[in-house]
Amino acid sequence: TGQMKEATWRGEASPRRAIDVAIGILMGLRRCSEREAFDELAAAVHETGIGLGALSGALAKLTADVSTPFPHRDVAMHRWGHLMAPTRRAAEAITAPPD
Repeated sequence: TGQMKEATWRGEASPRRAIDVAIGILMGLRRCSEREAFDELAAAVHETGIGLGALSGALAKLTADVSTPFPHRDVAMHRWGHLMAPTRRAAEAITAPPD
C-alpha cells in the first residue's frame, strides 16, 4: 500500500515489524516461547487499551534506551522496566573502562 511504502521510506517500522521485534525482546528477556511472549503482549494490550503495534513499539524503544520521550513510555516502563535493569547493568559493566 502507499502508506506502507511511505512509512518504510521515512524509516518507520511497520506495526507488524514492531510486534515481531517486541516478541523477540520478550523471548530474550523472559527466556520464553514465542507464544508466551505474544500472550504477554496481548494481555498488556487488553489491560491498557493501547494498540498492539503502539505498545510493541514502546517496548522496543524502551529496550533501545531512547532518551527522548515517546508515546506509552510510562506504560512500557511500568510493565517491563524491571526486566531491563539487569541487562543495562551488565552492559554498563562490560563497556566500563578498567580502573
